Amino acid sequence: MKKILEHQVPFPAGAESDNFTAALASALVIARGYTEETPYWCTQNRCHCVHCSPCGDHPLENHQSSIYHCLLTASTLAFGFDYPWDDTVDPHTLPGFSKSWRWDDGFVDALARFAGFSYLRFDGSSTQEEVLSAMKSSLDNGFPTLLRLENEMEWILAAGYDADTIYGLDSQLHALSDNWHSVLRDAIVITGNAAPEMSYKELLERIASALSYEEHGALESVIMDTLDHVTAENAMDIAGMMNGINSVPIEARWHAAEGFCGAENLLCNICTNKEIHSRLSDVFWERYTKDENDETHGIGWKIWGALGVGPKTGYNITPQSADLIMQKETQETLKRLFAKVFENDRAVCAEIRACLKQL
Repeated sequence: MKKILEHQVPFPAGAESDNFTAALASALVIARGYTEETPYWCTQNRCHCVHCSPCGDHPLENHQSSIYHCLLTASTLAFGFDYPWDDTVDPHTLPGFSKSWRWDDGFVDALARFAGFSYLRFDGSSTQEEVLSAMKSSLDNGFPTLLRLENEMEWILAAGYDADTIYGLDSQLHALSDNWHSVLRDAIVITGNAAPEMSYKELLERIASALSYEEHGALESVIMDTLDHVTAENAMDIAGMMNGINSVPIEARWHAAEGFCGAENLLCNICTNKEIHSRLSDVFWERYTKDENDETHGIGWKIWGALGVGPKTGYNITPQSADLIMQKETQETLKRLFAKVFENDRAVCAEIRACLKQL
């Protein structure tokens, strides 16, 4: 017997740095029954897609991106300065994520309650027969499985099978090796859709907790102090540090703004107060993504510019970055720009806390 799920979206699609969230977003496109005909709400034009640009030619990718925005926001990953699976960072800049963290049950359960799906979870100690049986049963019902195999940091989707051959989806659909179970680290088998259980109030409390986490203030102090102690010997390392810190919020806060500014998405589905949601949409837009407004996304590009980083360098530092960060002017510029990133977070957090008092 053969079963291949339809409406697959290879991932990552666009600016998606978190592999798990991208995999889950693609899984939910399938699980929730999105098709090329499902209306897509465009946050930029504040209307349903009318195919006014090239992005309109890929409606399923647009839906996947919309789900990614919301999942990254609800998980709070959109509000740190690192991703918790990155073991080079200690401590992490989000509460509840310890060193060597690997997608714990509480994390997955919160996303299931937010997005509305049920699941079974297996690890390498489960027999091949029970994992295969659960996957095939869910695939027969139209639900994919998230798998983490020999690369412990990367997730793929089990999106079909032919007899005992499993087909995995990441950047493309491909047959998994016959020994996939011998390298199985984690399997999250989606078993059905369910009503979302996370309240809008809980969502906002989670975000406020992330934005006000004490490690944010500690990191800001470290940045300012480090920039006061640049030498020829450490310039390259410090340039790399500043580039690495910048690389998360420039993208992640944009995803959060897209999630809050949408009118039809997973985040809006649990909203119980449209007036408050409108207030938060405004502050997320103003502080995180509005062009030429000292917003975090634009500030991030300026930080890259100060370091000589951009598309031509693959967003990586170069020897020029070390030369630039040796200059006092660059150091003061970076201090001012990073201070604005933290200021924007504090402003968003303050507005969330003000709204929480009314819920």
